[in-house]
Amino acid sequence: MKRIYSLFIGTASILLLISYAYISEFVIQHPSETETMTDASANSLEDAFCLVCQGKQIHPWEQDGTAYFFLPSYFNWENASWEASRGTLEIDGKTVDFFAPVSFELDKEYDYCFSSIHTKSEGKLRFLKSANIGSVFVETKSGTMNRVDRDKEYKEPGNILITDSQGSPLYEGNLTHIKSRGNATWKSKKKSYGIMLSKPADLFSMGESKSWILMSNVFDANKLQNKISLEMAEAFGLNYTSESTWVDLYLNGEYWGNYLLCEKIEVDENRVDIEDLEEETALLNGSLKNIQTFNTRIQRGSLADQNPDNITGGYILEVDHHYSGPSGFVTTNLTPFTLRAPQYATQEQVDYAADYIQRLEDLILSNDNELFDYIDLDSFVARYLLEELVWNYDFGYNSMYFYKYKDDPRLYAGPAWDYDCALGRYTFMSTNILVVFNLNNYKGTGNPVWYPQLYENDFFYENIVDTYEKTVRPHVKKLIAPGGIIDQYADRIRSSIAMDSIRWDYVETWTGHYEAYENNVRYLKYFLARRLCFLDAEWLEEDNHYAPEKGNGQWHTVTFTSGNGSKTFVVPDGSLIPEPPDYLLNEGEWWHNERNWEDFGLEIPIYEDFLFLASG
Repeated sequence: MKRIYSLFIGTASILLLISYAYISEFVIQHPSETETMTDASANSLEDAFCLVCQGKQIHPWEQDGTAYFFLPSYFNWENASWEASRGTLEIDGKTVDFFAPVSFELDKEYDYCFSSIHTKSEGKLRFLKSANIGSVFVETKSGTMNRVDRDKEYKEPGNILITDSQGSPLYEGNLTHIKSRGNATWKSKKKSYGIMLSKPADLFSMGESKSWILMSNVFDANKLQNKISLEMAEAFGLNYTSESTWVDLYLNGEYWGNYLLCEKIEVDENRVDIEDLEEETALLNGSLKNIQTFNTRIQRGSLADQNPDNITGGYILEVDHHYSGPSGFVTTNLTPFTLRAPQYATQEQVDYAADYIQRLEDLILSNDNELFDYIDLDSFVARYLLEELVWNYDFGYNSMYFYKYKDDPRLYAGPAWDYDCALGRYTFMSTNILVVFNLNNYKGTGNPVWYPQLYENDFFYENIVDTYEKTVRPHVKKLIAPGGIIDQYADRIRSSIAMDSIRWDYVETWTGHYEAYENNVRYLKYFLARRLCFLDAEWLEEDNHYAPEKGNGQWHTVTFTSGNGSKTFVVPDGSLIPEPPDYLLNEGEWWHNERNWEDFGLEIPIYEDFLFLASG
């Protein structure tokens, strides 16, 4: 992350009493958050036989009668061996010699039979191999992920090996802990995790740290959205944005899928390089975790007795409608903030942060130009442009971070975080609206209204248009160009995605509009192209077209079926879905995609066959 340095002076105002219960009504949930918590599917072959490479076991994954070996990028048969639990393994009728294993072709189907005193299993066997990305092997102390996946607060120690794509170790040793994390992702089967190494490590040249995030990208069919969004944030000028890279994750020898390894948002010279107020406070009070807490519903924190002489920084604050964490406050406009640093803030620190944010919010809502003395204009503009461009469903509700230095009157927007529910996900597909005014519909209901108000400010608006034309548009054009950044990234992770899509049921998590990975990548470029066209017209009064492709010449069928009959259209690849035959619907019914139950949307280009069913 980039490092920047500034000064800070704070002000104060009085926080009105409001109900914490009222806040809970405004928690925004992803569609998947209604899912029932379940453990990942049991692997019946886990203790039967496995491959070993560089000292790490890789167990087969069984699904629908086929056992899959998902192999890391660096795997080769010369350095591999077999292990089995006192049994015999036959592949295509030939007994496998565990001491002199032969190689097998990738993505070819074999017949296997494993026999032991206790069990016999047989079926099909396939070997798939990743390419171009590193690997993370975690072995928990218990040998399972059961408790980690059931309890988001539980931390389990273990061992970890992190390698680059060639198998060279980047870190090997004790793992202080692994824990589940996230909100919607935690309720899915493919969870995101936080890991704490026993000592700092510079992983993939992202800077030394102990704390890292393994992001599951479970709701993202192209597995590119978070990566390119974070890189756009950095390109647009949001300092301290997390660097990231894709890895294949193995948990206790079982392939867990394609993950995005990210820097954690935290106070550190290699992360968010602000003053460590929590460390200063702990030096005066001892461990803050063991000190009594307070919770007035509009404020919460630690009852530590002593404070540093200067408590004007540093702070990391998150607009967080889950209102999570041990410290936080709510503004008079019912905007909930969680203090991510200091995590265990004292009463005086919570008061200071709450008063400061309240004063800033009042200035924004009154459109008082004094507000520009209290915000970092460049970062606020960059944050808005990113959120608007990618049509972020969570914009203004969750994962909206700010930070503040000591002895500096300004609040800085960022770092950017969490974009799996952006870029045309679910039914949020409209490319020709301003998201900022979608937020404006929620004024006075506990949702932040900062950006709708800022957008109406002439000075802020001028900076939006200027930055969009000079910085945002050129970068996005490089992303969507044929053979550009998106295509290059898709090529890089394609082999890993082939394994991940077998390991996890994409339909179950509403992942993507299309079945084929390539078509979900095409849609990502299409969506960004359409957003550029709209924003060019809206801000620059230019009529431009950036679509990277016009179709591949194939034809597809789009069928609408209800209890009243069916209607099928035959349309060329790349065209939009035709107007649906609503005359086939009964009152109260609408169309949904048969593959993933996604609601019908007119802005979905046809890249493959579609079937829409009536529901009510």
